[in-house]
Amino acid sequence: MLCHQHRCLFVHVPKTAGQSVEAYFRQHLGLSADERDSLLLSRNTDPRRGPPQLSHLKAAEYLSGGHVTPEQFTAYYKFSFVRNPWDRLVSFYKYRGHAYRYDFKTFLFKHMPKPGWTNDYCHVTPQYDFLYADGRCLVDFVGRFESLQQDFERVCEAANLPVSTLPHINKAIKQYSVLSVLRGEPHKIIRNLKRIARHGRLARNTFGHYSEYYDHEAREFVASLCRRDIVPFGYEFAGPRARCPVAQRIS
Repeated sequence: MLCHQHRCLFVHVPKTAGQSVEAYFRQHLGLSADERDSLLLSRNTDPRRGPPQLSHLKAAEYLSGGHVTPEQFTAYYKFSFVRNPWDRLVSFYKYRGHAYRYDFKTFLFKHMPKPGWTNDYCHVTPQYDFLYADGRCLVDFVGRFESLQQDFERVCEAANLPVSTLPHINKAIKQYSVLSVLRGEPHKIIRNLKRIARHGRLARNTFGHYSEYYDHEAREFVASLCRRDIVPFGYEFAGPRARCPVAQRIS
């Protein structure tokens, strides 16, 4: 996201509450959903300019895609948010509706998006790749999903923006009750019986905390897959009572 009015640039790493950050800017600037393109939140069909959604540009792609000049990139306040990689993959698994179809471990080992210029792979691309180039972090501040509101207030102060509570943009899986899907005409009941079956799979495949999705093999698989995110951002696999890492500037 690029906001010339406030001379700032937000690198939206997928599944780190970036839509809430973008919604804050739209509300602050009085922009409707149809006017989001003015913040460089449009679709894209040219791989030379970035991913299918320009909202998910990597930091280096703002320059390589010609979206800002080197002078603007240096002068603008650049920020982003990262998330525990074990938690982030669980979030993607639920966001894409995979929990309706198969368990999390099956998703990890058989259905993970392959590298390429696709929207799905964009959502599991290492967070490091969004923020670093040649071993150097290109943004001024990296906040944490785990302390989102606190860290966003730091962004507001640094970018001279009004401090506000971030809007909650929820894309959780829709759940259906048995009673609600058994109403209607016979042909609708047949359709809704399929929803009940999907709901049953969902109930078996979703849990309260990300750590509940993992056995040892799945945990080690993600540790290897996301090794570039774990050490630079200081993350570790933790249970629900574990203390989250403190946000810090990465230089």
